[in-house]
Amino acid sequence: MSHPIPARQSCAGASCNRIDLVPSVTAASAWLAWLALDCVVVGFVALPWVVRLAMGATIAAAGFYALRTFVLLEGPRAIRAIAWSETEEWSVCLGATAAPCPATLANGSFRLGLRFWVLRFATPRGVRSVLVEEGAQAPYAFRRLSRRLNRQLRRASGLSRRPTDTIRPKV
Repeated sequence: MSHPIPARQSCAGASCNRIDLVPSVTAASAWLAWLALDCVVVGFVALPWVVRLAMGATIAAAGFYALRTFVLLEGPRAIRAIAWSETEEWSVCLGATAAPCPATLANGSFRLGLRFWVLRFATPRGVRSVLVEEGAQAPYAFRRLSRRLNRQLRRASGLSRRPTDTIRPKV
């Protein structure tokens, strides 16, 4: 009998349709750099210093709040886990609670390159968004989630399968 591999994360098997989200350090670093750049740009605008200070504080406060819930997955509005079924039913775990909350995939969800998904879920508590990074998650769970999202988003857009190449005579 072989011994289990200690570095491998445990899962219920290939039918495990759940991903426990891990905060993205890469996205958080980029987000903070963008906020710093915004505040520097506002500092050089030709306005009175009080207005520049108020604008910079507003941008920083909104940016830090969004960073906390959307990327770092902290607070009561943050999505901590996503579960799905084959019948297009979604559930999310919000905040520190482990209880699943029913959700539907809302408009505005998209893939950002090959490494990120920006997901919006409509829950009874309102619309919640989350950034899912490939490198931070378990690879098998991220691939299963990506396959599920690709199928559902393709079906929602009206494309049931990949477009075929047809050869037509030139007119």
